Amino acid sequence: MPTSRSVIKDALRALKVLAPGDEPHIDQLNSGLSGLQNLILELHEGRGAMRDVDVTADWIADQNQRCRVQAGDTVTVTLPNAVPIWPVWSAFDYGFTGQTAIPAQGTTNAADGVSWRQPDDGARIEVVGTTQGLWFYRADLNEWVNAYDIRLDDEIPLNQRYAGPLGAFLAERLEDELSTSEPSPSVARRAALARAALFIRPGVARQPVRGEYL
Repeated sequence: MPTSRSVIKDALRALKVLAPGDEPHIDQLNSGLSGLQNLILELHEGRGAMRDVDVTADWIADQNQRCRVQAGDTVTVTLPNAVPIWPVWSAFDYGFTGQTAIPAQGTTNAADGVSWRQPDDGARIEVVGTTQGLWFYRADLNEWVNAYDIRLDDEIPLNQRYAGPLGAFLAERLEDELSTSEPSPSVARRAALARAALFIRPGVARQPVRGEYL
């Protein structure tokens, strides 16, 4: 499974900063890790709005929720094993229909295929307020992976099929800082394909988008 270290090494090899078989030094790893963390947070922002929920009691989050724990409250926010099949809110609504419906919760029980299903690959849950946290769901691992304070030997928060595009995207970011030569045309092509793969994600199912006319 791809770790942050392997993605950073892929980016450095693409920039010809590393020769085959070489290992990066600590400054290169630190720069790569900082760039990778920023990329993950930018991808988080680029994947659409999240449903804001004020949590005042123990809560099992639904996917794509931002749970706010207010100062002085002591609650437990649990990451779900399954989410509702029929959501009451769309992450791609961008607030046009308002947020009048009661926020949905996930469940720690098994997905039954009737009312509950597994979270979408790449779905996010964020906790803010008293404590902060951000997790991406990786369908290939069937688990939520931490996306804040990522470390070198941690699994990347994205599905392993995005390891190559993520490395190419990171190479583009690190080019000015670490590269001593112009990037090759192949690196530029890889970065363009990476941008499409990471933002379009053709292998991920989405809720249908329908126009509404008054």
